[in-house]
Amino acid sequence: MTQPTPAPRRIVVGVDSSDNAARAATWAAHEALALNLPLHLVHALDLPNLAYAAVEPPGFAKFRRDEGSKLLGRLADRLREQFPGLAVDFGVSDLGAPETLVTLSRDAALVVTGTRGHGGFAGLLLGSVSLKLAAHADSPVVVVRGEQSGDPRNEIVLGVEPDEAEAPIRFAFETAAALGAKLNVVRAWWPHPAYGGYYSEDADVSERTQAAEAEALVKALREEYPQVPVTTNAMRGNAVPMLIEAARGSRLLVVGAHRHRSPLSVGAGYVVQGLLSHSPTPVAVIPIA
Repeated sequence: MTQPTPAPRRIVVGVDSSDNAARAATWAAHEALALNLPLHLVHALDLPNLAYAAVEPPGFAKFRRDEGSKLLGRLADRLREQFPGLAVDFGVSDLGAPETLVTLSRDAALVVTGTRGHGGFAGLLLGSVSLKLAAHADSPVVVVRGEQSGDPRNEIVLGVEPDEAEAPIRFAFETAAALGAKLNVVRAWWPHPAYGGYYSEDADVSERTQAAEAEALVKALREEYPQVPVTTNAMRGNAVPMLIEAARGSRLLVVGAHRHRSPLSVGAGYVVQGLLSHSPTPVAVIPIA
């Protein structure tokens, strides 16, 4: 029996009528064209379920679907004009934003969101959709928080922790190779004080140790992707501001996030939440099983 041809992987972006969503869509279109991937725009309507649908005015759902399709059609036309050769399609979803994007992440190369929205994506506030996606999406998630000043330098920044999983490292190398970008591997660390407030080891020695450990984490991928220029840095300080500063002006900041499968969980850890709240650089959150 002939096996069905799998659908091509694509970049999915959540869209509403806000400027932040439009910026996220533009960022996603740029990356989709560079990576030779199709782009799928989706607008989540969050329509009431059957128990409450009877109280809505007649034709309410159809009106919302029509308005959502018009919004997506206008944006798709603009992106096709701005990015000639980009393959774009779109669709509306009756579900809410988290359910829509998590479902679409199952066969996506990447899911992209802004951080604030209105209408169907009113949940795109940190603590809601962005963090739920970081915790539950099956694909990598990129959150575009704002608009960077000037053109970004062609560099990917990868934040690693001790014993970092392979998934975020591989994603960073694959993306850098596909985009012809440099890769900057950053290990942010802070020495632990011993009893009495004194540090138990020399900070300079510790910094060299941290840098060596970060280098060891990426050694295998360095060999697999010899075309990717790589630098490795250990930065002493809180991980959130250190990674934000290291990535400022770069193309993308990549971090891993362990999965939290409980339906009530909304976060993916302190560092991820801090980066999504404050980084002007788009942040890619890579799922770790």
